[in-house]
Amino acid sequence: MGRRYRRKRSNSIVSIVVDVVHIASRLPWWGALLTGTVSYILIAIVLVGYIEGHIASQAGSKFHVLTEARFGRLVHVCNWVGIACFIAGLFFAVRNYFVSSYARSNEKGIIAIVSKLIGRSLD
Repeated sequence: MGRRYRRKRSNSIVSIVVDVVHIASRLPWWGALLTGTVSYILIAIVLVGYIEGHIASQAGSKFHVLTEARFGRLVHVCNWVGIACFIAGLFFAVRNYFVSSYARSNEKGIIAIVSKLIGRSLD
């Protein structure tokens, strides 16, 4: 009996982009746009605001520099992931408006990579 190849699941915040691409590819155009917008709001605005509030609450502490260094990178990554999710949702909103068939897995992979690259350059 042969073994089947299974992709190792990533538990990082960047794996959210692949999940948003998968969800948005199966929804109608308005659902894909709503998915991209809601994921952007939750990740790039709400989560980043929470993290920055946590950094600001440590202002008087002697660990403020350590907290800022630790969570500063996470703020940047969350902004990038939020923008990439919005781009993916926007792409599938336009695609699903004009094309009624579901996207294939290779198209989803390409869009996930392209949205990450474009999100990185816009951030």
